[in-house]
Amino acid sequence: MKLNCKKCGNEINKLNLNEVQRFEILGMIQQDLKLFAIKKLIDDFGFNHKEAKVIVTHINSKNGKCQRCDYDELENENAECPKCGAFNYNLKEPVFNSDFCTHLEWKLDFENLGIESLKRYWCDGVDTIPYDVKSLSKENIEKNKSIITRAWIGEDGQGVYEMEIKLGEQSVENYKKELSLIDCIPDKEDKDWIKIEPENNRIQVYLK
Repeated sequence: MKLNCKKCGNEINKLNLNEVQRFEILGMIQQDLKLFAIKKLIDDFGFNHKEAKVIVTHINSKNGKCQRCDYDELENENAECPKCGAFNYNLKEPVFNSDFCTHLEWKLDFENLGIESLKRYWCDGVDTIPYDVKSLSKENIEKNKSIITRAWIGEDGQGVYEMEIKLGEQSVENYKKELSLIDCIPDKEDKDWIKIEPENNRIQVYLK
C-alpha cells in the first residue's frame, strides 16, 4: 500500500516493522546514520535506492514531532502533519529505549544492598543497545525473559559491567503489549532486585 506526502508530493511506501526492525531503523535515524538506514532498507526489505531515501526522509526521529516543522502533537503512525501537510511515519518508540535505561540507571541504589564495599558504587549509564538486538523480539522476550546489555558501574561510575535485565510477569506482559517498562522497575528500597558480582563485572536486575 502506498500513501502520499502533500508536502513534497512523493509516494510513500507503508512500513510494517517488528520490534527489532523498528529498534534498528529508528536508532540509525536518531544517531543521524541515514545512509546506513537507507542501505538497511534496500538490503533487508528490497526497496530501491529512491524508495529507501524517501522513506528515511519521512521518518521523524522523535515520536510525535513532525520531521518538517515544529508541530509536536502527532499521535498515530503514518500521520499527516496538520500544520504543514508533511507525511510522518511517526514510529512508536521501542519498549527498550533511552527513557527506560535512564530510569533504570537512577533506580540502581547500591547503598541499600547493605554491603559495605558497595556503598560508594553508582551507575553512570545503561547502554540502550543490547549485545544482540534480535533478543528484543517479542518471541525472545516471552521465551527467555532476558535482555543483556552493558552498564557503567563503580565508585567512579566507569567500570564496564555486563548487565542482564530479567523480566518478570508484569514486564513481559508490558513488553508484549508495547507498554513502558519504567513502572516495572522496583523501588530503590527493595534489596532483592539487584544481584551484583563486582569480581566478575556482572550485574543482574529483576523487573516486576
